[in-house]
Amino acid sequence: MSKEIVKYLYFNLSGVFNSKNPMVDLTDISGTNCYCDDVAGSEICRRIDALPEIPPVRFIDSGNYHYMSLFFMRKITVPFTLLLLDNHPDTKLPVFGNITSCGGWVREASETIPNMKQVIMAGVDSDLIEEESPLPERAISVWLSDLPAIFSRLETPLYISLDKDIMNPEYARTDWTQGPYTLEDIISILKTAYSLCDVIGLDICGEKKEDPTDEDLLINDQTNQKLLEICE
Repeated sequence: MSKEIVKYLYFNLSGVFNSKNPMVDLTDISGTNCYCDDVAGSEICRRIDALPEIPPVRFIDSGNYHYMSLFFMRKITVPFTLLLLDNHPDTKLPVFGNITSCGGWVREASETIPNMKQVIMAGVDSDLIEEESPLPERAISVWLSDLPAIFSRLETPLYISLDKDIMNPEYARTDWTQGPYTLEDIISILKTAYSLCDVIGLDICGEKKEDPTDEDLLINDQTNQKLLEICE
């Protein structure tokens, strides 16, 4: 990556972003798929720290690597609120030890990042919320329609982590079960967030890692571009 100022950056962990630019290549790091072991996590953080800057918008590959948001949030030095737009709550307890995972990174963030004052989960499958209850103490689950009122009362900067699996397959092709929302639903929320809040970061994951077709790649690229246009 050059030292020129960038507004967005692709973080390539699975190879799905091999042709993207500007891109940080992390495909040589083992121990990252779904679970991120300590060695891999340390190396990823070292490479993040070595960047000349971290742009406000990051594309972070498949949902298997959604835990990348955890690494970026650890660098925030002011109180903030996390908005999770995802079909899954990502609050599972660790399967073994305290290993970081794509399915439990939100719970880990709530327990280890003092500056994260609240987690607002929006659009998450209600059955999955019930399965992973009780949620972390600072987490609440709301409907997308609740967000404008919440944004208007928010007193901290807002950090958004978006998994495209919140959308139906017409707008995103992912490796996980998907929600019912449209791209316009998500664009509306992002526009409202940027107009009412101090948005300090946006992570976007949900690429299709497992055997994507040309159609899968095209749909995801088109959605990524439309999301990027809103941020710019």
